[in-house]
Amino acid sequence: MNSIDDRLAQRLHDIVDGETGSEPPVGALIERGRRGRRRRTTALVGSTCALLALGVGTALTVPTTSPSGRPGVTTEAARPEPVSPAMRLVSAAAASENISYRIRLTNSGPGGLTYEGAFDPRTATGYVRAPQDDSVMTELLINGTRYQGGERPLSPLPADKGPGETYGRYGQYPGTYDRLSLYGDGNEVLGAAEPDPAALFAALKRANATVTENPDGSLHFSYAESGRDGSSSTTGDVTLDRDGRIATVALTSTWQSTAKGRLDTGTSNSTLELFDYGTAVTVERPTDVVPIKE
Repeated sequence: MNSIDDRLAQRLHDIVDGETGSEPPVGALIERGRRGRRRRTTALVGSTCALLALGVGTALTVPTTSPSGRPGVTTEAARPEPVSPAMRLVSAAAASENISYRIRLTNSGPGGLTYEGAFDPRTATGYVRAPQDDSVMTELLINGTRYQGGERPLSPLPADKGPGETYGRYGQYPGTYDRLSLYGDGNEVLGAAEPDPAALFAALKRANATVTENPDGSLHFSYAESGRDGSSSTTGDVTLDRDGRIATVALTSTWQSTAKGRLDTGTSNSTLELFDYGTAVTVERPTDVVPIKE
């Protein structure tokens, strides 16, 4: 597949397969784009691809010249079906696939941390840092090899803290990885967005999420989960950047648990920001490395 039309069509089929009521008229759109390429210049081809990728249709009104004495005839092309919020998210996921980006995750509430870094899913290379009062927790990923350690804090140590860890020393983990460990195994929504934003829709689909559109044009989703010891309900909002890629994912989760023999409840908020798509991501291997045995 060498054309953007074919790649996008394949991505739509892969992600939406089995999604009830969300099948777009992809075949008609692609065929229209191919006919357009045969009739139009290269500049107009770019417009056709953009039209396909965003799922946006514009009615065309074409006045025709009539013989004298006959009224003019106006032909209007059929308007395409409205693009559903779920399909808008699919298009954003496809546009965000296999490209590097910078990342910022902010967890609110007591003890909440802010993580910043960058990641390139094509090379499994990236880094993330989380400043704390006694160190800067740091994770490095270089061609799939994971290193974790701590760097010197940004400010003097508090009086109640000891000397901290050995700064600059990293543990090297066995095996290879395709994501930073920030979000665990990537089965949850934020975990899916971290290694590759295109996985976000798949994670929402696994959670049987409902996707709608906010009045400002951003996308909204909600889903609920339950288990033997508790349940949770999650809502979130996704905004897109000017290129149609995923820019932010903001989540609010309310949970309750009886795992400790009593009812515990809570609410958590997280905001994931993805920006500077296409940035170069280079990471140097640390010099003080200790192998980790698992």
